[in-house]
Amino acid sequence: MKVLLLGEYSGFYYNLKKGLQKLGVDVKLYANGDDWKDIPGADKILFKDMGTNKLVRGFNRILMPELSKGDLKGYDVVQMVHDVLYSPYINSHMVNYLKKSNGSVYVNISGNHRTLYNSWKEGVLSYYTYDDNPEKYSIFNSDKLGDRLYVSSSEYVDSIVDGIIPIMYEYAAGIKDYANRKQTIQLPMDCDDIEYSDNEVKNKLFFYHGLLRPKDKGGAYIKEALEIVKSKYPNDIDICVADVLPLKDYLEVLKKANVIVDQCKEHCWGMNACYAMALGKIVMGGASYNSLKEFNLNKSPIIHIKPQVEQIVKQMEFILENRAFISQWGYNSRKFVEEFHSSEKVAKMYLDVWSNK
Repeated sequence: MKVLLLGEYSGFYYNLKKGLQKLGVDVKLYANGDDWKDIPGADKILFKDMGTNKLVRGFNRILMPELSKGDLKGYDVVQMVHDVLYSPYINSHMVNYLKKSNGSVYVNISGNHRTLYNSWKEGVLSYYTYDDNPEKYSIFNSDKLGDRLYVSSSEYVDSIVDGIIPIMYEYAAGIKDYANRKQTIQLPMDCDDIEYSDNEVKNKLFFYHGLLRPKDKGGAYIKEALEIVKSKYPNDIDICVADVLPLKDYLEVLKKANVIVDQCKEHCWGMNACYAMALGKIVMGGASYNSLKEFNLNKSPIIHIKPQVEQIVKQMEFILENRAFISQWGYNSRKFVEEFHSSEKVAKMYLDVWSNK
């Protein structure tokens, strides 16, 4: 089978590509490194979105994909990381080309997606990243031409592709009635190049939180909770709230921490949590009952937190009170990723879907 992966989110397709390669699949990845994250693994740049000059940006976002069409044909399967991968002005046109020039086309429901907004608006999601964050969903009720084209192209692409594959509960909830919806498949993580080490607590327990899209992730709740816990236990914890970093640098910072406070406004966990668990860290983030149920899991090593300062404080205090178990919990994190998020296991699940098994 010859497979083309298009796009990247936080190492999702980088790890999926590695899993497919281990299974002997001929796979190519065209991506942009997910902007400043500088994710490796791309065989070709999908398009460049850089510079402030409008003509240059227009060429990169619109003309460059058009001129690169020859590289996008002849595959058994094409899978896109999002249904609006290209500029909304050409996205439907490009997906039509992919449909005509390849065996089948699938999309992942990931990133900021209109069905997420609909689920949140209708109350299916009791809380979400859109809370107190109107900038995040403004694109879905905007009168601007580009925004309207974005939404209409998303609807069109989802209606014509061979299958839509959600990556977690939130995304699955919004497309439950879609005829071409496929099973929810967990994110892949290849642990071969991620060195595990014992999660050793030294003088103080070290909590780390990265300031990636703080309104999306609930950074204000997390920072307030960290400050409360630090004031109550000044001799027991150290905290670090840091700016965003490229993936390579981010992983180096994570190695120094005991607990990674990922986010509190989503119901499930993402690639950052997977990387942290692969390193043997305790992760505080989304692991709600519904997200576990979506994956037929009874439990996960993630300490579930919600956008409630008091609830986050209690979970942090629980970790402090049970610091003797940090090493074992870190080991459990690594084993969970090795088994549940195995890149080969996940790649096999995608192959089964693509083969209509």
